[in-house]
Parts: sequence; C-alpha cells; structure tokens
Amino acid sequence: MALVLMLVPTITLSVISIDSRIGTMIHDMSRSTDFMIAQVFEQVRLALSQGDADVPTTLRGSEPLRKLLDSTVAFGPAVVSAHIVADDGTVIVAANGDGEGKPALDLPSVRELDEQASRWLLFTSLPSLLTAKVYEARRRVDINGKPAATISVGVTTALIADRARHLLVVILATAGLVIAAAMLVVLLIANRILEQLAILTSGFEQLAAGKSPTEVSVSGAGELSTLAEKFNELSRQVRADRSRLDSDQTHLFDVVRSIQDAVVLLDAGGVVLFANKEAQERLAPKNASLEGASLASALDGAHPLLALVQSTVAGTEAHDVPLALPAGGTYLVSFFRLGRERVPAGLLIVLRDLKPVIELETALDSSNRLARLGTLISGLAHQLRSPLNGMNMRLELLRHEAGEKGSKHIDKLRHEVTRLDEAVEALLRFMRPEQLKLSDFDINELLKELGARVNAEKIKVEYQLEPTLPPVQADRGLIYEALSNLIANAEQAMPDGGGLTLASRMQASSVEVTVADRGPGIGKAQLDRIFDLYYTTKAGGSGLGLPFAMRAIELNGGKIAIDSELGQGTICKVTIPIAANAPAKSAESSAA
Repeated sequence: MALVLMLVPTITLSVISIDSRIGTMIHDMSRSTDFMIAQVFEQVRLALSQGDADVPTTLRGSEPLRKLLDSTVAFGPAVVSAHIVADDGTVIVAANGDGEGKPALDLPSVRELDEQASRWLLFTSLPSLLTAKVYEARRRVDINGKPAATISVGVTTALIADRARHLLVVILATAGLVIAAAMLVVLLIANRILEQLAILTSGFEQLAAGKSPTEVSVSGAGELSTLAEKFNELSRQVRADRSRLDSDQTHLFDVVRSIQDAVVLLDAGGVVLFANKEAQERLAPKNASLEGASLASALDGAHPLLALVQSTVAGTEAHDVPLALPAGGTYLVSFFRLGRERVPAGLLIVLRDLKPVIELETALDSSNRLARLGTLISGLAHQLRSPLNGMNMRLELLRHEAGEKGSKHIDKLRHEVTRLDEAVEALLRFMRPEQLKLSDFDINELLKELGARVNAEKIKVEYQLEPTLPPVQADRGLIYEALSNLIANAEQAMPDGGGLTLASRMQASSVEVTVADRGPGIGKAQLDRIFDLYYTTKAGGSGLGLPFAMRAIELNGGKIAIDSELGQGTICKVTIPIAANAPAKSAESSAA
C-alpha cells in the first residue's frame, strides 16, 4: 500500500511534465513554421509583382526566393524541406533544387499535430511521438482572387521524439528508484513489524501453553504498541489469577491431605490423579504409589471397590456404602461423579473409616456411664469416709489400750484403712474434678520436665519435639498428672530398662503428644479394657490411673488413644487444643 501511494504521485507528476514539455515543443514548432511560411509568402508576392512572365517561370527565376528557401531549410529548426507547388501538384521551385518538376509528396498537416498537442492526456499519443515523422505546413498564394501556387514547408518530429524518449527514460529511472526506495522502506518497516509480531506471538504461545510470559516491549506508537499494552495487562491478570489458583489448589490439597478420610480422584479413564496419605495406606499396603497408575491395575481384580467404581461410572452414584477392605477395616464409601455428562469427566471417592466413629461412640458411652455412676459413687464414697474415719480413731485408741503386744496388728489395720481412704479420695477426684484452670503453656517444656523425672539409669529417654509448636491451652496441672500417669505406666512396663520416646507434632488445630515405650506390649483383649474403672494388670494397682488420665484430657477438650501389640511396645497418643490466635514459634526462637 505504501509503495502504491509513493508511485502514483511520482508517475502522475512525470506524465504531466512530459505532456507539458512535448506540447510546448509542438506549439513552438508550429509557430516557427508559420513564421517561415510568412517570410516565403512575402518573397513570392514580391517576385510576382516584379516579373512579367507566368507564375512558374517568374518564381523559378527569382534568386532571392531560392536563397530564402535554402536558408529556411538550412537554419530552420526541424525544417527538412521548403518548396512551392503549382496547382497541378508539381514542384515549381524547392530548396537546394530538390524535387523540382516532380509531384509533391502528400504529407500530414502540422495543424493536426498542433491540435493533438492541444488535447488532454497527450501522454496517450506518446508511442506515435517516439519515432520521427515529417509534417507539412501549407499556405495558398492567390492572384486576382485565383489560386496561383502553394507554399509548403516540411518539418520533422525527430527532436520531439528524442526529447520524448529521454523523458520516458527519466520517468522509468525515477519510477525504478522510487520503487527500489519504497521496497527498501517497506522491507525495513515490514521487518520491524515482523519482529514486534514475533515478540507478541511468542508471548501468546507461552500464555496458551500455560506458562507465565514476561511482559513484552514494543517500541513506538500505534496499533502494535496498544496491542502490546493490552497483552501485558492480560498477562499480569493471568499471572495473578494463576498464582491465586495455585495457592487455592495448594491449600485445597493440604486440606484434603490433612483430613482423616481416604480421598481418591480418578480421571475419565480410571487413572488416579490424586490420593492422600490415608488412601495410599489403606488401598496400597505394599507402598506402591497410586497416583499416575490405573486404579484397576493398582488393586486386585476382585477388590470390592472396583465393582462400586464401575457401577458409579455407569450412572449410579453411591453414598455411605459400608465396605470391608481386604487389608482390614470397615469403611463408609461415597462416590461423586464429576460433570453432568453421561460419561463423567472423573470420579471422587471418599472412604471414611468407621473405627474412629466406633471409638467415639464407645467414648460417649463410657462418658455417659461415668456420669450415671458419678452420683451413686460420690454418695457411696461419702458414706464410706465417715465410718473409715471413725474406725481409724477407734484403732488409735485400741492401740494405746492393747500395748505393744497388739500394736503390730493394729498398725496393719490402720494402714489398710488409710489405703481405703486414699482410694475413696482418688475416686472422688476422678468423678468430681476441680474447676479447670486454663492457661497457655509450652507442651515441649512440660514433656522435658516429665522426662527429667524418669530413672535415667534404666530408661533412655528420646525426644522428638517439633520446635515450632504454638502454645496449648489447658489446665497444666491436670495435663501434667495425666501425662505423668502415662509415663509411669511406660516405666513400669520396662522394669529391666529400655527406651522411652516423648514426641510432639502439630495437627490441624491441636498438638499431638506421643508417649511410646519398648516394653512387652498389651494384648488385644486387655487393650479393650484399659480405660475401665478399677481394671488393672499390675499387682497392687488401683485401676484408676488410665481412666483418670482419659478423664483429665477429655475435660480439656483433648483425646487419648492407645495402640499396642505384644512384643512391639505401647504407643499413647494425646491431642491437646492449641491456644486461640496463638502464633507458631520460629525455629530460631525455639533453639534459643
């Protein structure tokens, strides 16, 4: 387009210039011819006025006329012939005597050429002007009103043709230079535009590929610069949205990974896109990674979960379906189809372990039973303490009366009465704990304090404490006594010595404390009864230590769970809620 805009005015101006110059040359030649004919006419008229013979004889004998004709051809621009023609068409007299007595040539008139030069768009006649042609200018000589002869002057367009060819070469050369310059300019502009388009194209390709393109820079002003600004604005918005999406996705995955239910996400082909830790442990006991593999290939062909997956894909959703896994445990399974198409875009599987539900129901049942027993046991305890106090006083009086003979037996009776009174006191504390004195404290410091009381000669204490834990909020005295009972049980389980691990780690909104020993462990039958009142496997034990620990932890909003296997030791896990709005400590401050 730019090339056309440059060529059109150049060619137009060149055409106008050629038209003007050639027209001027033709008009000048016509006027010059008319002037020369006028001179010859005056000389003919003078010769005829002085001679007595006939016209041809008079004109042939006029020496001045011949000299004038000769000088006209010799000095007249573009004049090629000059002669006088008789009425019969024969040449009477001619310059240099050429063609005298012969018929005159029939040549086109100069008037036609002059009229052609007066027209618009003379450039259309340029092909005919590029070759030399001879035109003739005529004037009739009359004597007494009758034609006597005709003056004829022939002129050639050779000079005009040379000038036209020169101007045409100039036009073509100018047009060529203009075209070359225009093409060079166009190439430079096109190259610049292509470079800028390549920058924008690269940015769009990165954006389409899901990458985060850097902002593009396009110099100058115009549509490309505006487009680059719009692209940079779009790129910034995409980066912000992508960052927000990645943050939300990471947060979502963290939330999913932190929940206790097993979560599996499948695509339309049954390939596992995501599986949290619980799903990995429950569905892949051999530690084979589920993610990236087909669920059908990762599980045994007879696995009951596969049949439910197939029925859900076929169009039937299932919620809270009881399912017993081959690896053990009963779960409630729910399936959620992704998308509304007949063939879902994916499938979300949630497996909820019924064991915590059963444990919670058991804990609630135990709490209810304890609450019902509370009133009865409290009343009974009060009824027992009064007689016990009376018995203790009477035994003291009896000891003074019996003397040293019976004092030994009386002291044994008083010891048993005192032990019974302490048991009643412990029972009252268990059923009716004191009002909670909540405070924020560092659980790691409490564990170190308890660990320092362990017999270091027999028991080696190993600490696995997370240094950045926030403070917990609970009754420190009750938590101290509960954890002290757990650590005492661990010590008693290793009379010959062993290892004790005290650990802490952060959970969603609580701190998990672990007390693990390497003792002989507890059998399953005994493990189910360890929180029952007065149940004990130790000689001289009261059976109130673990129930009191559970009661103290639950009163503080926490939970306790004990897992043990014979020959593998016992692991006690206690969760304690963190303090409200408590920031986590940094590793540096913890180290300090």
